[in-house]
Parts: sequence; C-alpha cells; structure tokens
Amino acid sequence: MQPEIDRARLARDVRQWLDDNRLTTRSAPQIYAGLNPAMISRACRESVLSAASMLALCAAMKRDPTLYLTFRDKRNQAVTASVHRETRGAA
Repeated sequence: MQPEIDRARLARDVRQWLDDNRLTTRSAPQIYAGLNPAMISRACRESVLSAASMLALCAAMKRDPTLYLTFRDKRNQAVTASVHRETRGAA
C-alpha cells in the first residue's frame, strides 16, 4: 500500500470552503496568513501541493489533514527480466 493525498476530495472541499465563506483565490490570502492565490488555485485544480501548502490550507479551513490521506495499491512497475547476457571478454 502506498500513501497518497486524495486531491479530488481536497479540491472539492477547498472550493466548497471558498463558496461557503464568500472568498476568492485572491481574497482568502488577505484574511488567512500563509495562503497565496497560486496555492489555492493549485488545490482547486487537483494539482500536487507541497506538504506545507496542504497543511496551511487545512489550518485555514479548520480541517484535519488526515482526512485526505488514502492508501492505494502500489502500481505494478516494469522490471527488466533476468536473462543471461553475452558480453565481450577481454581479448
């Protein structure tokens, strides 16, 4: 299992928080320290956020950041098959 952030849920909650509080990506940082318009925009677009940015958003929204933690099955990764390879010897 691999830990991931549920960016879709975070985006939905950030948009809802903005709507509920009649905030915009530009007005929220004026009220809540640590936020900036680019960070809020990235969260709303489901882009990857730094841990610090996510924690700042969760603090402003008064949300527990662990709500967005999910565990997904680790994807299969391509592995080179172990086969005998011929190499040139020192002549």
